[in-house]
Amino acid sequence: MIWKYQILSHPADVKLQITATTKEELFQAALSGMTAILYPSNSPQKVAIKDKIKIHSLDLNTLLVDFLNEVLAKNDIFKAVFKTLTINTLTDTYLEAEIFGNHIHALKQEIKAATHHGLKITQDQENNYHATILFDI
Repeated sequence: MIWKYQILSHPADVKLQITATTKEELFQAALSGMTAILYPSNSPQKVAIKDKIKIHSLDLNTLLVDFLNEVLAKNDIFKAVFKTLTINTLTDTYLEAEIFGNHIHALKQEIKAATHHGLKITQDQENNYHATILFDI
């Protein structure tokens, strides 16, 4: 498993640049990166909460944004941040997964939404996935 993310500066919002070798890793990197924006913490914590997600979308770009926005909603509902996921099914239009996280008292940074602005998931010659996601803060 080789994936990475980088948080980029943006004048009004936050950008997350992701590189991954598989679609599954792309979704994990996006979740981990978003969590690092919301609640940067290097201390390991025992998983205290899990939930299931099922999403149907038009295409892979939309599926990624819909997934991140669903996790943001669950962050609010459960007063938690979700750091990892186990994917049961992933196609270009459907995701079924379990997300795992921890309860928190307050977020360090509020994110209103993951956006479609400028998002285009691409693959390079080695079939690595690349995406840049803009978060509305």
